[in-house]
Amino acid sequence: MDQVEDYATSSSSHVTSRDSYVREEDLGLSAEELQVLEQENDDMYTELTALSSEVHNIEGTVMEISRLQEIFTEKVLAQAEQISEVHRTAVETTENTRSGNEELREAIKNSAGFRVWLLFFFVMASSCLLFLDWYN
Repeated sequence: MDQVEDYATSSSSHVTSRDSYVREEDLGLSAEELQVLEQENDDMYTELTALSSEVHNIEGTVMEISRLQEIFTEKVLAQAEQISEVHRTAVETTENTRSGNEELREAIKNSAGFRVWLLFFFVMASSCLLFLDWYN
């Protein structure tokens, strides 16, 4: 970029200093041709200046994108830690639910066995009472 500006300033300095070093007769160019060449020089200088301005704008945009990408990376890393924590909690919850379901199944099975024993006890107690009532 600086080279473009250096070239642009040096080419404009050649235009002003050209008059002192080179005469029109030495070049063999007419006044119209010199005017066309000067116009082309001015056009190129304007174009290079505009290009330099665009490069500065693009550089600023790229710097802004870089800054935003750094912020984005920080946020993603922070979210990665949170996601890891959520995943760990979800795994623990799944294990706890599985363990709770197994405990419920055993409680239901034990409850059924307890009911059978309770029913057997009441039947035997009733039978004993009936036997004692009959024996008496």
